[in-house]
Amino acid sequence: MKRLTSVLLAAVMLLYMIPMTAYSASTDSIKSTILSVAHGEVGYQGTRQYSKYGEWYGYQGGWCTTFAIWCYHTAGDKLGTELYGKMCPLGGNCNSMISWFSNKGWYHTRGSGYTPQKGDFIFLDWSGNGSAQHVGIVDYVSGGVIHTVEGNCGAKVKERQYSKSGNKPYSNVSAILGYGSPNWSAVASTPLKAKKQTTAAKKKQSSGAKKTTAKATTKPKTTAKPKTTATQSSTAKAKKAATEKKKTTAKSTTKSTTTTAPPVVAKDMTIHAATNELEIGDSVKLDYTVKPNGANAVVGYFCDDENIIEISEGGIITATGEGTATVVVCANDEIYRQCDFVVTESKAEVTVHTPVDSVEKTTLGKVKKTAQQKLSEIGINSEKLVSHKNYYIIPVCIIGATAFLSLSILAVKALAKEIRKRKEEKSLTSD
Repeated sequence: MKRLTSVLLAAVMLLYMIPMTAYSASTDSIKSTILSVAHGEVGYQGTRQYSKYGEWYGYQGGWCTTFAIWCYHTAGDKLGTELYGKMCPLGGNCNSMISWFSNKGWYHTRGSGYTPQKGDFIFLDWSGNGSAQHVGIVDYVSGGVIHTVEGNCGAKVKERQYSKSGNKPYSNVSAILGYGSPNWSAVASTPLKAKKQTTAAKKKQSSGAKKTTAKATTKPKTTAKPKTTATQSSTAKAKKAATEKKKTTAKSTTKSTTTTAPPVVAKDMTIHAATNELEIGDSVKLDYTVKPNGANAVVGYFCDDENIIEISEGGIITATGEGTATVVVCANDEIYRQCDFVVTESKAEVTVHTPVDSVEKTTLGKVKKTAQQKLSEIGINSEKLVSHKNYYIIPVCIIGATAFLSLSILAVKALAKEIRKRKEEKSLTSD
């Protein structure tokens, strides 16, 4: 009976000491939580350059990216698991996000045949230049229509949809560049709070061991008188063991001196340029410094507004068009820093040489403005006008034709009235 009781007690203690690992939520619940957070923000309004998500991230500017990663961060907090930085990048802009997903093999182009899944990042190319200018989160797909939740849509969080029949570029699938699809199963299989539970189990195991030791000490000890030869033998063995230990220690010390130091990993980065205000045609170097000094870092430059600036190798920024462009510098796909460059029209004067009577006279004049620049000054985006011409050419033609016809009718009526008036005058004269 005592033996049976001891076996049962030992089994209970073993079960009690085994850490009970709690696993994170299922893939579906993770996606649902992300979308629940996103839908809860629908209707929020900031400005085009300010949002509460930017306050959280520590940078104010275009905030479609910060909204998306904020949703992942908030959902991860709710679930008690790590999504931000693991299932999505820690920051950046649309194109640096694409690079992050591509490096992990999680990016799918629209033409790859991939069907977007709930919770995926959706990247959009509204200009048609092959780079992304906007990002949102996929809600669901139904009948070929892709439903999303997106930040900074007219300075608001909105629900949107994309289909083959949607107006370009803001609701047609042709505007979709690709999708970033995280490895959801990796998160769903990650144990939560395992370290704390293991520590607790170790404490219980330790307390159990102490109790066992205490019980063992209560038992009477039966000691035998040691023999002199046994004592001498044990002393010799102890000396031999000590000698071996010294040799082993010496060997291990020698080996440790020959090991190479691990590479220094970048922990932080700062970016700096001589100026952030440029005129069209100006260039400036956007440089960076990683910390600690001598740390290894693979650095890349990204910009969503390629019609405003161009980035050459080494971080050379060249202004090509008016507007504000956000540049992101990324180190090791982990550290993101960004800044804005404001580009204005060139105000520099040029020298014009005009020969008069074989004598070259010099006059100063301003750079002649292009039609595009003149339209930009009055708030008209000529590129969007050209890209949307299919939607306004026919109505403009109809309006023009109607105006021409109306003017023609008025002219005919005026002419008929004049003829009638002259006839009346002639008839009065003849009388």
